[in-house]
Amino acid sequence: MKKKIKVLYIIDTNIPNVANGANAALLNIIDEMINYDVEPMVVVAHYGSFCEELEKRKITFKITDHQCHVYPKVKSLKNAVAFFPRLLRMLMKNSNSQLKLKKIVEKFHPDLIHTNIGKIHIGYNVAKKLNIPHVWHIREYQDLDFGATPFPSKKRFINKLNSITNNTIAITQGIFNHFNMTENAQVIYDGVMKEESIQFLEKKDNYFLFLGRLEETKGIRQLLVAFIDFAHNNHDFELLIAGNGHDVFVNELKNIVNESGFVKRIHFLGFRKDISELLSKATALIVPSKYEGFGFITVEAMFNGCLVVGNNSGGTKEILENENLGILYTGHEELVSALNKIVYLGIENYYPMIKKAQIIASKLYSQEQNVNSIYNFYKEILAKRSDKSIH
Repeated sequence: MKKKIKVLYIIDTNIPNVANGANAALLNIIDEMINYDVEPMVVVAHYGSFCEELEKRKITFKITDHQCHVYPKVKSLKNAVAFFPRLLRMLMKNSNSQLKLKKIVEKFHPDLIHTNIGKIHIGYNVAKKLNIPHVWHIREYQDLDFGATPFPSKKRFINKLNSITNNTIAITQGIFNHFNMTENAQVIYDGVMKEESIQFLEKKDNYFLFLGRLEETKGIRQLLVAFIDFAHNNHDFELLIAGNGHDVFVNELKNIVNESGFVKRIHFLGFRKDISELLSKATALIVPSKYEGFGFITVEAMFNGCLVVGNNSGGTKEILENENLGILYTGHEELVSALNKIVYLGIENYYPMIKKAQIIASKLYSQEQNVNSIYNFYKEILAKRSDKSIH
């Protein structure tokens, strides 16, 4: 019998849905990896919906209560006063979590430790201490998209990424370049859906769609302002907003809508499970994120035959630009103009673009392609380790 590769996966939070693309991507990886000779175990920060998904799959998980290894954000005087206590708390929590993880590793004996996002460091630290190959899956810019700074510095983090004990996966070329990655890193695009999941509905409904977490960096405020400008001259289209966020920020968004006079045309749907249906019927998905690491929802739209209108930056730009697979805009005026143009020309005018995007998505961003690339990376890492042990 062929020996299984034991992989310990580490995540930060536990929301495997559209609000957390990193965890949704990992769940896709695990679903495919079990068809290879891989035995997974997952380490989570605390119990939640991700654990429930693992339980359904009968996959073992452990809880370590770890935190993101970044400086606390300072957005107010209250944050500034609490900065050092919060920083100390993070360091102490992660020190304790690292001890827990060390015990888990010593009992599970993984061949690889695979950390699913860049802001978690305990996997790298334990792997280095126990001389186990570490894979760091870098899915975010950290500073540009989340306003986060690695502790103790970005330079030290880059040194960890490029150390001989680490192997890195960047989900876009943009992220690869952002962290000055070297020969121990590969660009492997996320696997979003299975190849056969492609669907295309010719009949589209009169709504634009936003999907994702409701937070400032996702550009939802700018989208609202642009749609309101558009709505003054168009009386047929609605804006559907699917996703959750902190109550204070969501209430700010709702106040903008209330003051606009378009309450009946802008709808907050909350968290939804019918993402594919919403995408397939939408005239277009709007992706206004300021710096999207990859653009999980962008590719999901492509699979579901939905035109993407995206901010000309980050992963969204990288996905759409080269092959002209969607509409890119820069700034308020260009977004309003793009919405007006789609309505004026009719969505049928964009069907060739949408279908081309589907073909590219199935080739580059399928779960099968993603997992095959990651599995081959695992084998390459283990082969190099075996060669070193022989010599």
